[in-house]
Amino acid sequence: MGERPRIKRELIGEIIVDEATYVANKSTERARKVIDSTVHIEIEIWCDQHYYKRAIVGDQNGKREGIQEGVIASLVARSINHLLYFSLKHKGFSFINFEESIRYQRVVLKENGTTGKVNVVTEFHYVSRNKYEVTVITAMQSEEFKIGVGQFTIEIDGESSILSKNEGGKIVEIDTFN
Repeated sequence: MGERPRIKRELIGEIIVDEATYVANKSTERARKVIDSTVHIEIEIWCDQHYYKRAIVGDQNGKREGIQEGVIASLVARSINHLLYFSLKHKGFSFINFEESIRYQRVVLKENGTTGKVNVVTEFHYVSRNKYEVTVITAMQSEEFKIGVGQFTIEIDGESSILSKNEGGKIVEIDTFN
């Protein structure tokens, strides 16, 4: 005698999702989704002449390695979600400049490079509705890069990051994003 065929527990038919059902979300146990929406934000990436001089010509130590335009543009583009997350979560962290100022807010983006830490000084500005521009002021691949007092840094490591601030000459970690 052969083995008896087993009953397979498989769904037969179509699964119907009741969109009128109330389910739990982040705010309540009983909510109904009305719409999913995606917001389009345009970001222009610019590079200051100072950056180009350091990347192409160099300084007293010669041409700076590891700060090619493609490397820097990629880091800036990948940092946007991290910047938005920290800006929305921490009232004291704002990275977008909206009006004329004597001293604009700058953020240093950091990431491990081929021979050291890549440091990119950026300045973000509001241009118009859904449009922003970021200017790379300078970049350097060095473990010894100096961060100004009161300045924020975001160190990117794959999909995670660390927000830090120079408070009175000491780098203080504020938060992480995973």
